[in-house]
Amino acid sequence: MKTKILLSIIAISTFISMNAQFEIDGQFRTRAQILHGYKKPVIEKTNAAIHVGQRSRLNLKYQNNKIKTLFSIQDVRVWGDEDIVNHTGVKGKSYNTIDVYEAWVEFKTGEMSRIRIGRQEMKYDDQRHISWRNWWDRGQTYDAVLYSYLNKKSGWQVDLSGSFNSKSADLSGNDYSDGTEYFGNVNPIITQNFIYIKKSMSPKWYLSLTGIAAGYQKEGTKDIIYVTYTEGLHLNYNMTKKATNGIFAKNNLFLQNGKNIAGKNISANMITAQIGYRAMNKQLELSACLERLSGNNAENTDPEYLKTDHTYNLLYGGRHPYYEGYMDWFVIPKTYFNAGIQNISLNLLYKFNAKNVFKLSYNNVTNVNNIKKNTLKVSSGSSLAQFIDLTFIKKFDKNIKLHTGFSYAIPSNDFNNLKGITNPGKNYFFYTMLTVKPKFFSSNK
Repeated sequence: MKTKILLSIIAISTFISMNAQFEIDGQFRTRAQILHGYKKPVIEKTNAAIHVGQRSRLNLKYQNNKIKTLFSIQDVRVWGDEDIVNHTGVKGKSYNTIDVYEAWVEFKTGEMSRIRIGRQEMKYDDQRHISWRNWWDRGQTYDAVLYSYLNKKSGWQVDLSGSFNSKSADLSGNDYSDGTEYFGNVNPIITQNFIYIKKSMSPKWYLSLTGIAAGYQKEGTKDIIYVTYTEGLHLNYNMTKKATNGIFAKNNLFLQNGKNIAGKNISANMITAQIGYRAMNKQLELSACLERLSGNNAENTDPEYLKTDHTYNLLYGGRHPYYEGYMDWFVIPKTYFNAGIQNISLNLLYKFNAKNVFKLSYNNVTNVNNIKKNTLKVSSGSSLAQFIDLTFIKKFDKNIKLHTGFSYAIPSNDFNNLKGITNPGKNYFFYTMLTVKPKFFSSNK
């Protein structure tokens, strides 16, 4: 019996290798953290939190001359957070930590075009609005249809995507709109649709245009959707895979309009810029960055001004790499009182060799508009906090990487007062993260 099973496996593997490609690989990512002021400043004599998080993924990949598929499941947990225990051992959890991370099928629709349907990762340019959010243990995927056209010879790329999300409902009848199907207080994006147009001018630089329509469901309703429109330009010079020594730069200019999650009109903008110099056979990089998100002016009481929301919405874009360093104090508008923020950073990157990289970053965050909280007032352009980030990355080989970092935050007196902290403590964050990506099986071998 065992011989028949073995012969069957060999026969199936041989058939697959002759007609298609099949791979099984995984990812084990473990991150230990010491948190003392991560995400918000702490008061004096606060104990640091210590925990270890783990992401485990299993990926099944299949491809032939017509289709391409990926099915990925993952388990995300914190060591020791099981809640089913007794005096002699740990039994497990009362809630599920396993989920489908990706599940999509892709069809070739031409020599230069394809269409992908299902749950999938998405990331464009420097991931300001559409990101895979890889710092999160769970990551970020999108249930969507994606059409992509890429002409490598001319340098043109055009991507179109559409989606519609809803809660589970009773679909036994013909009326699929029974009930409100409202998501509740979280109210995520119910539909996200975008067009992305990219033109590569040369191997060193490209220009892209993005237009996004993100819809939020009106609270307590089933058929009213407020749409936030985001459109803008990304310029990238000498920061691609074919980057060389010399000057490098990138820039984002985006506008936002339509209606926000509460149905209020929007008039907001985002400006980011980075310029730097690369030398020593790409071993050394020095750069300066500007990040600016618009917000509301608490001192402006003009009725016409108050009718409009000026706070920029990052949608599902990346936050951790930007805006104030790695302490994640200012990742959503309410953390900076919807006043808008501006971050200026100075960065150094040095590669000892291909497998050892060191990074140093200094960030200074200010508020764009006036802030008012009760009797406290903070004028625009005031310093909110300063941050220092140290990062070391070691690649043992292409499938094993160690990522270690230390961040230190210095909040201003104004920011501590706004947060109600009269006896501030030290704010720091240390982590070390090991990522291993084994390949279990490949029909090519």
